Amino acid sequence: MMISRRGRVVESFKVMEVLRRANEMEASGRKVLHLEVGQPRSGAPPSAVAAATRALAAGEPLGYTNANGTDMLRRRIAAWYAERHGAKVDPERVVVTTGSSAGFVLSFAALFDPGDAVAVPSTAYPCYRNVLRALGCEPVEIASSEGPFRFPGPTDVARLAAERERRGATRPRGLVVSSPANPTGATLDASDLGDLATACRDLGISFVSDEIYHHLGYEDAPRPASAVDLDGVVVVNSFSKFFSMTGWRVGWLVLPSGYQDLAASVHKLQQNLNICAPAVSQVAAAASFDDVDAELADHVSRYAVNRAIVLEGLRGLGIDLDAHVAPASGAFYVYADLGNYGVSDSSAWCAGLLQDTAVALTPGLDFEFDRALGDRRVRFSYCGDTDDVALAMDRLRAWWRPP
Repeated sequence: MMISRRGRVVESFKVMEVLRRANEMEASGRKVLHLEVGQPRSGAPPSAVAAATRALAAGEPLGYTNANGTDMLRRRIAAWYAERHGAKVDPERVVVTTGSSAGFVLSFAALFDPGDAVAVPSTAYPCYRNVLRALGCEPVEIASSEGPFRFPGPTDVARLAAERERRGATRPRGLVVSSPANPTGATLDASDLGDLATACRDLGISFVSDEIYHHLGYEDAPRPASAVDLDGVVVVNSFSKFFSMTGWRVGWLVLPSGYQDLAASVHKLQQNLNICAPAVSQVAAAASFDDVDAELADHVSRYAVNRAIVLEGLRGLGIDLDAHVAPASGAFYVYADLGNYGVSDSSAWCAGLLQDTAVALTPGLDFEFDRALGDRRVRFSYCGDTDDVALAMDRLRAWWRPP
């Protein structure tokens, strides 16, 4: 049987390969400390679980909903932006998706054509590149003039567009940025986000803002700004991270106001690719807002403790946090460049750590355009139990062999 070109160019999602091996070890009886996958250990908020249980117990059919989501959930999402960001969002702009993954497919397919170049930061969530490739687009690297682990700015966008035009290539059709970022934890404030959106609009570049780690911020970090009020920006969000609902597979898009052709395209794609997000997940998601202040704020406090444990553990290994660790001001990841400390093959290094200590980490190859950098870098996810995070860092310290 012939395999399509897109099937060959899409790379594996390496964190899921690490998770598969970790799960195999657990099936054989070893307890694994999971610092590889960005999956909160806490599970869905009690209000979400209770709402889903009631709907199932009542024998509700839970069949197809409107393709764009239930009216209840879209209103709750719109109200969330008013409460948290002071932003007025018409529920008609909200499209409920099967997780943020479907949101990326819908937005990329609606915005870009096969062959289009789409800019992605040098260090970024790997599924941006892979989904774009699957759609026949070309992900192109956009580096930050501010240095490693930093966001590209307006001058970087303009420089990339000019460089491509000098080579006879078309300027990028799009830019995808997440704030807080996976894997770096870096965060854009409102001013920088607005400047970036303006630069894209002036150059005719569509801007997709990934905001799934919003409300996960620490210490003196800038509050992550939302692009929902910015002209021409598509916002992607999800219930997976802050709301701890990874397996429920429910997220949303906020489409920019006034772009009716884009909305029509997204709606048709949703109807044909997904029909709708799972009905029971939409019921649960709508109820999850009831626990925001009570339960979910406690999660962020735990993440802050875990973050400190990881950073102090790395400092204790002699790692220069300022020079070799990303800002980690948001999300729930610490991303470290260990090349100066003897790591030259991050996949083999993480595999050895897992086998010897049952500590699972993610190699940086998942996140980098430059394989050489990926071979030096490792991501720590600290959204699990505090005791597990502390034990993992103790095991790493005992296993660590500095150069």
